Amino acid sequence: MTGLRFIHTSDLHLGKRFGQMPEELRGRLTEARHGVIGRLRERAVAEELETVLVAGDTFDTETPSRATIRHALQEMALAPGIRWVIIPGNHDSLQAEELWRIVAGECPENVTVAREAETLALGSDAVLLPAPCPVRRPGRDLTDWMSTAETNPGVIRIGLAHGAIQHFGEDGAADVIAPDRAARANLDYLALGDWHGQIRVNERTWYSGTPEPDRFKHDAPGRALSVEIDGPAAVPKDTPIPTGQFLWRDLALDLVGDEDPMERLKHSVEAL
Repeated sequence: MTGLRFIHTSDLHLGKRFGQMPEELRGRLTEARHGVIGRLRERAVAEELETVLVAGDTFDTETPSRATIRHALQEMALAPGIRWVIIPGNHDSLQAEELWRIVAGECPENVTVAREAETLALGSDAVLLPAPCPVRRPGRDLTDWMSTAETNPGVIRIGLAHGAIQHFGEDGAADVIAPDRAARANLDYLALGDWHGQIRVNERTWYSGTPEPDRFKHDAPGRALSVEIDGPAAVPKDTPIPTGQFLWRDLALDLVGDEDPMERLKHSVEAL
């Protein structure tokens, strides 16, 4: 048994337009976001990892430009020894038939799009149980099938899903994924996407967070996770990987009397 080592990431949101940002900043934000795949690839090569799991929302919309799709696939293809496994999320669900048709037509050999809830081999010692999003709001626990999925004894079981657990969902999403799904389904690790901050749900369940944040909601830099599992039932070893180029902060200014707010803001920014 050789174990399993991989990168867990999610919510790349490639093709985001940043229309609410000043024009002079949009290009830099877009460039940083499109560079995420290269940074993840370089880290995988440096650590000699063979797999990158993308837990949904690779693309920001169901209709990204052809150039955005092509650039993403070309970046993944630059290291053919690394296998990328992608599931559709709520922003790029399977309902985006044209998107995934284009991806299928241009997909390099080292990229797999998991479009069905069925087991996939990750080498000889591990299997992946993906839960792709069929629509933006499926309204049910897409990981439920993992609890009855049969696999050969002695293999590492990895779940890959996109959605809300407890209060982690956005846009008013109801509680969807069972917080104890890893235990129910005998998973050695459950890799989740949807929440843009990196969160440990339990020792076998993580949200990787987005590798390049774009909002003030999560006061932390962009990160992914390097995961190592020695064998079935072994506790995963998770190591955060810094990936973000921008750091977003929401600053509170406590003003006294007629203190100049712009001057106070300047000092607060310099203190960062």
